[in-house]
Amino acid sequence: MTGGSRRRSPSRRSARPARAVLAAVLGLVALLPAGCATVPGSSDVTVLRRVGDPAEPSAPPGPARGAGPLEIVRGWILASGSTAERHSAARAFLSPATAGSWDDGASPTVVSDRVDTTFVAGSGQSPDASVRVRADKLGVLRPDGAFVADPGTVDVTVRLTQDNGVWRIADLPPGTIVRRTDLRANTRPVRIWFQAAVGGAPVAETRYLATSPARSVASRVLDELLSGPSEDLRGAALSALPAGAMLRSAVGTSADGVTTVDLTRIGPVDALDEARRTEIAQQIVLTLAGVGIDRVAPSVDGEPLVEGRTELGVGDVLAALPPVVRERPDLPSGNTASTAATPPALVVTGGRVLTVPDPSTATTNGPDLVTGVDDARSASLSPDGRDVAVVGNGLDGMRLWVGRTGAAATPSPVAGRVVSRPSWTPDGTEVWTVVDGTPVRAVRGAGGALTPVALDTAPLAGYGPPSTLRLSPDGTKVALVSGGRVLIATVIRDTGGGARLGPVRVLRPGPVGEALAGVLDVTWSQTDRLVAVGTALGRPVQVASVDGLELDSPTTTNLTPPVTAVAAAPERPTLVVDQGGLWSLPASGGDVWSSVPGGSNSSVPAYPG
Repeated sequence: MTGGSRRRSPSRRSARPARAVLAAVLGLVALLPAGCATVPGSSDVTVLRRVGDPAEPSAPPGPARGAGPLEIVRGWILASGSTAERHSAARAFLSPATAGSWDDGASPTVVSDRVDTTFVAGSGQSPDASVRVRADKLGVLRPDGAFVADPGTVDVTVRLTQDNGVWRIADLPPGTIVRRTDLRANTRPVRIWFQAAVGGAPVAETRYLATSPARSVASRVLDELLSGPSEDLRGAALSALPAGAMLRSAVGTSADGVTTVDLTRIGPVDALDEARRTEIAQQIVLTLAGVGIDRVAPSVDGEPLVEGRTELGVGDVLAALPPVVRERPDLPSGNTASTAATPPALVVTGGRVLTVPDPSTATTNGPDLVTGVDDARSASLSPDGRDVAVVGNGLDGMRLWVGRTGAAATPSPVAGRVVSRPSWTPDGTEVWTVVDGTPVRAVRGAGGALTPVALDTAPLAGYGPPSTLRLSPDGTKVALVSGGRVLIATVIRDTGGGARLGPVRVLRPGPVGEALAGVLDVTWSQTDRLVAVGTALGRPVQVASVDGLELDSPTTTNLTPPVTAVAAAPERPTLVVDQGGLWSLPASGGDVWSSVPGGSNSSVPAYPG
């Protein structure tokens, strides 16, 4: 399915046309009881917060009799949570003329959970009033379902008029204002699967899909797939689906529970080579797996997409991948037994590279995972667990070493005053690190030795020197820490073996309380989620989605900030190091962090990769 290093034909799409999958998404669906005066001229502030009361209506039937301007605006925001019939509940708060012209399909603006409404100074006298709506802006939800971070402030004015004693909104901005918690409640994140531009390995991108109507979820998620990868993946991923491909009919389900997907406008199926058809099937099956569909019958104009296979499951498409790709933890499970043992987490402590003890047993750290490095400072296992990259400290500074697990390591030319914890590519052929503030890429030769090669990091200019980096589980992105911020960049490769960084963005900037700041270390827990640790007051451990929409903090019980190092992986405990030593939190979460024996406040943990 993937073969060697190759780049897709330029005819395969990397840009997506505009689509209106979430054309009428969401509004604010929670409101505090009235704390503002509802008479014209009041300057009190009403704060909209999530109440969490399941009995609270998601959309009121319409304006209450005698409602004042502030109540009308609050009601419009509340009613915008109902998208039924193009926000008909919200339109009830508008004047007849405005209700007919309001553009509710514009891209929703996503804001933090606090939204303030106040009268504009000097406003509120009949027959006109103006209400100011303010909130911290996180970004926008594009019509294709992708969230694009665009921090700032929402500050809009809604004008109202009074007719025969009844207040209605006469002028308002297009689109809706959506709080983050309401977006969570009304959409589901779905991974859309594409192909790496070089090598062809699966690459996922998160889109937010409206949860209703449920009957059309499968068709809508395939619309996202057909639209191609976003600008964020430009140069890193492409689609095997030809431009213009579309669904020939609605996605259906056969009597025996198989989901039928019939495509058209991709030319005769026999005109596509077997590899191309297999790649298309891979994208379809992996994408539908994200919405709970595990048996798919893909076809083109009624003919089976893959010759001789009328039905495919996740296990079938995974079996066609090379073993090193098939075992990636970010891929959907094919419910087939893995042939590879799960490599352990490691920890560097006291100058040694050791296995992290299993908290469910009485095991100790065991023997050194690698020898020959007198003063190890950090390390990472290769994805398959067979090799170890180690940063050792010596009289001439730090140096990167590499060797087989359980054997002596060999020094590499990668050296400097400070060398950060190494990070492996998913196929185990490269090791990346930061040397004295500059990202460095080293390729493994036939004998396993590391050789530094070119890496274009020009897009990092202006952000300050990074102190650490981690490659994503699929290898298409890199996260770096610079000046307490997390930077995200796409990794763009060419068929000649070169690599460069794409455009760089700061992950989750914004005001205090909404920003990801004070970061000392970062790692990937999934391809679309990171864990950052550091000095943030009350939030020394934070979990962020790669698009910047989500930012959450797990429990801090038992931790003593600052937290200096972190390791995470799918379905595995999160490991952190604080001033008291090494701690573990189960993948399922928990109320307290548990101490891991053998750690210290200078330990550095790592999962393979």
